Amino acid sequence: MTFVPYAVSWNLTSRCNLNCQHCYIDAGGRAKGVGSELSTGKVCDTIDRIAHLNPGAVLILTGGEPMAREDIYDICSHASKLGLMVVLGTNGTMLSGDTARRLAGAGVMGVGVSIDSLRPEEHDRFRGYDGALKKSIDGLLAARDAGINIQVQTTPTSRNMEEIPLIAEWAHRIGAKVFNLFFLVCTGRGEKMADITPDEYEKILKWAADARESFPGMMIRPKCAPHFKRILHQENPDSHLLKTYIAACRAGTHYCRITPEGNVTPCPYMDNVAGSVVDTDFVSIWNESEGLSRYREPEYEGKCGRCKYRLLCGGCRARALATDGNDMGEDAWCVYEPIGQEEAIVNIDTQSKFGADDESQLEWTKEALDTLGKIPVFARSIVKLGVEKVAREKGIEVVTLEVMRDAAPSPQFMKPPAAQVKKDDAGEKDIPWDDDAKERVANAPEFVRPGIMKLMPIRAKERGVERITSEFLTEIRDESMMLVTRRMKKFGFDNANMGAWDVAKDKMKKSPAKQKVIDQITAMLGGRAGKNEKIMEKFESFFADDVGEKMGWTDGARKRLERAPEMLRPMVKKTVEKYAKENGFKFVTEEAVQGSMDNSPMKMPFK
Repeated sequence: MTFVPYAVSWNLTSRCNLNCQHCYIDAGGRAKGVGSELSTGKVCDTIDRIAHLNPGAVLILTGGEPMAREDIYDICSHASKLGLMVVLGTNGTMLSGDTARRLAGAGVMGVGVSIDSLRPEEHDRFRGYDGALKKSIDGLLAARDAGINIQVQTTPTSRNMEEIPLIAEWAHRIGAKVFNLFFLVCTGRGEKMADITPDEYEKILKWAADARESFPGMMIRPKCAPHFKRILHQENPDSHLLKTYIAACRAGTHYCRITPEGNVTPCPYMDNVAGSVVDTDFVSIWNESEGLSRYREPEYEGKCGRCKYRLLCGGCRARALATDGNDMGEDAWCVYEPIGQEEAIVNIDTQSKFGADDESQLEWTKEALDTLGKIPVFARSIVKLGVEKVAREKGIEVVTLEVMRDAAPSPQFMKPPAAQVKKDDAGEKDIPWDDDAKERVANAPEFVRPGIMKLMPIRAKERGVERITSEFLTEIRDESMMLVTRRMKKFGFDNANMGAWDVAKDKMKKSPAKQKVIDQITAMLGGRAGKNEKIMEKFESFFADDVGEKMGWTDGARKRLERAPEMLRPMVKKTVEKYAKENGFKFVTEEAVQGSMDNSPMKMPFK
């Protein structure tokens, strides 16, 4: 089997403007200055060799702080022009509207920013810099607004693990495409840090497995946590996630790291050097170094060597090395205990890493091959195996687009990754409309059309929606009706009543423009009685069903909510209201708040 690098993580510099407690390269502390870093030319030459091995690889440019390098835009541009998928791992504090747009123009496809708590005092303490949280969030939003896919990255610790569900909720609300959980490996400045316990580690991974469906459009990806595959298999051996993610620890097999000085290591948390790009070609290091090839036919020891999940999981090699100095030893942070020498589980996932033949076993049509080529390279092998397995089971000898669709684990999986969108000078992007959505707007009253056309792209952008559909129009319309319902209640109405418009108009005496809009609305409603019946029915349902954003809170419950950190309150509110709705509460009471806390897989941040 041929092993190719699906992803290369490059610590371009050890310079950094923060002082994070857990930094694995001790950035700033061990920084040797600009002189120790590879030149722009050498970096680009090495990128050429990475692209030679795999022109579709993911290139993760990080640090230290990669934005500390003045040539970062040139490096990103060079890599993206070769077809590499460039992702920037940054603390976000040096990102602004201008720098984010420059990165987008250089072809950067993703930006990952570390957010370890939504409580400023906790995040800033962990990052060693007052005001870090605000600057990091501002930078993250600047990247999003420049059209770059954003990722939120969190390191679980004993101090923030109960906050993780809320950070995930916040990440989803701001439009993050990925929520990464980077589990601590005790290296660098984190060498002396107390890690979370194995049971806590397991708890977070189980939460991640269960929570994935709660955040449509956002992936939850535990990193340096191969046990996640074991948990997925234990919960459902047929889970489609087992067919879309590479098995086991990828160090040295499909992944490696390059240090600021040019040393190649199996992963960022391992210092054992496989070679240096300063004096050796990267292709030679990847293909010939024993420092990498040893992980391609691993001989695990301890319970990892006996475990039936050894091909699917295999434990974290860096954690084994950091724990007892043996990179083939057992991962002490796994709670699973094998019984004797267990037979290894073999499935498509494990075959794609340790046993897949690189040649197709069936004939593929040109259209099917073209579609396969659009799938990210790190998933291509496993997709090919899965499609051919389905085809053989059905007695099909030629793989077509229809066969690929039938074999897809989910409708979303067959969609190719979104192409980099070209931005105009303002850094904005056009969001496409479905034809039926356009038709609905065309049939709307003339005076509301401009507002709809302006509002929908804004709402779509806020929520990470890539197309404006008729269903999306309905969602936003219903939210607007909820808002109107709340305002009608404030005006003293306890049911849907046209008289509310007269009261509203009376309150708008200082705004003739708003009064004009109200007149237009009432005139429109007066001219379409049939449609009004359905609208009034919906309004009545909103009045009768006090749930969602308009759900009332008792004074005692609201006081409990106010004990939560201000930044977290919207997410806490949503979580509590969801619990209240599911359990038949018409209003949020203290009992509902307490029930939500007791029901949460992790503690809510208030008492």
